Amino acid sequence: MSKNRRLGKGLADLLGQPQPPTKTDSKKPANKATPKPAKSSLAATGFSSIEIDSIDENPYQPRQHFDPTELNALAASLQQHDLLQPIVVRQVGNRYQLISGERRLKAATQAGWKSIPARIRQATDREAAELAIIENLQRKDLGPLEKATSFKQYLKQHKCTQAELAKRLNVDRSTISNLIRLLELPEQVQDSLRNQLITAGHARALLPLEPLEQIQLCERIVRESLSVRNIEQYVHRKLMDDQGGQSTKSKTNTKNKTSDAQIEMLEKQLKRALGTRVKIVEREKGTGKIVVDFSSSNEFSRLLSLLTGSSAQKDRAA
Repeated sequence: MSKNRRLGKGLADLLGQPQPPTKTDSKKPANKATPKPAKSSLAATGFSSIEIDSIDENPYQPRQHFDPTELNALAASLQQHDLLQPIVVRQVGNRYQLISGERRLKAATQAGWKSIPARIRQATDREAAELAIIENLQRKDLGPLEKATSFKQYLKQHKCTQAELAKRLNVDRSTISNLIRLLELPEQVQDSLRNQLITAGHARALLPLEPLEQIQLCERIVRESLSVRNIEQYVHRKLMDDQGGQSTKSKTNTKNKTSDAQIEMLEKQLKRALGTRVKIVEREKGTGKIVVDFSSSNEFSRLLSLLTGSSAQKDRAA
């Protein structure tokens, strides 16, 4: 198998397309010292050499921050070696629009390249957005808020549900819903998450609280280096205390029968606390049941952890 064949394989897998057959020219081996592959060396791989000035940025790019140090290192590498994985573009009018590889494109520009190896792909706006999300989901350095923003933008633009997006991306629906909920946090808390002063696990644990309480507890996390487990237990106790006080105040003089408005209020409180739909069914003499919805095993584990005060899931920085 030739070197060019190997370099294109991962990209072909990402795009869900078979790799075109490679024709090896034994008389003309690849020139490894050339920083910018010539058009003739790209022909056998199915790639093209495209002028960088003719490529527009990807409007669906989830990444909002590119580390300058990493870009400098990549640019220096490009000055010494070939680009190992060509970028992917689509043609829009008489120009090209980037689908994946924005960091590689920025580094090539910084390295002084005038053109760059690229694969031209036919893609709709929706497919271009999905490919950009898929590529970045696989990167550990993409922040949770960047992922959440890309999900929310996609749902709004294409008017689909979280379940539909999860199916198209082959991810769990709770992954999408939990990330999008982070955008409900106050900007001060989001800044702490964006700057890695707190983790995504800390941020999720703050969600059931009121905005002012979220900000205050976030400051404590940073100041006292509190763990996710500490925060989950604190929030759980506070919610139980608050709901206990509400129950005492909400008693009526009609055989403890709760009004519809009060039940609705309690359902909303539980929904906000648990992050899922909750139904209260009241029977006579003050008895009843609470029905808590969950849509996956991951969401069940999250709810179990919240209700029991135990950590059923390890915190992961997205």
